[in-house]
Amino acid sequence: MKAPHLPPWLSPLLACPRCRTRLPTEGASQCPACHRHFPVARGFLDLRGGRERPHLWALNRLPPVAQLYDLWRMRSTGLLSRGRLSFGEELALLRDWLLPAGPPFLDVGTGTGLYRAALGDEAIGVDPSPAFLEVARRRRPGPYLLAHGEALPFRSASLGGVAVGPTWNEFYDPVRALGEARRVLRWRGRLFGMLLLGPGPSLGLWRPESQAFLALVREQGFLAELRVLGALGLLLAEAR
Repeated sequence: MKAPHLPPWLSPLLACPRCRTRLPTEGASQCPACHRHFPVARGFLDLRGGRERPHLWALNRLPPVAQLYDLWRMRSTGLLSRGRLSFGEELALLRDWLLPAGPPFLDVGTGTGLYRAALGDEAIGVDPSPAFLEVARRRRPGPYLLAHGEALPFRSASLGGVAVGPTWNEFYDPVRALGEARRVLRWRGRLFGMLLLGPGPSLGLWRPESQAFLALVREQGFLAELRVLGALGLLLAEAR
């Protein structure tokens, strides 16, 4: 299948998720260095290079889960923050923190594209689930790629801002995902995050306690603040 058309600003940013070699700007179907082949799956360039928690892999590929996700996502912020933050306020904080850093922006674990759409025309969404990206493409048209947060298919220091929503809790290797976010950000680029904090039932998710998570972020080269709102953590970080 022919590779999907990518906007002109995005193609030069792409890199092999395995060896990080810059990919061809047109039809990035094979890495020129390690020769890894990147197919097209359901109309999305497939640049996946990581792993997923098995039960989440199965769940996130079910079309009904993707189709109903917005109903939960738009209510979960208020519920999990115990009324201290609404979803609309979450999106406003996302924009207030990331937009001053300047594009391009990346939404890791974009799901149905809620963060990506909020960040404007020069934002790309990545997710490992074709089912979710199909919903994102239909409801919030824009550029999307199949990719994992632990192996981002972008050149180092190429992005102004990175957003990671509840995907934090689903990462197979959260520390590696943090390192990848720092790698692709420019100096003083910004990271926005929202996650479910511990202690509490994990249900197979990663639920760090607030101070442990903040320490991990700082160890990866960020100046960071973590706001605790009920069971949620809201991360505002800057690459240093």
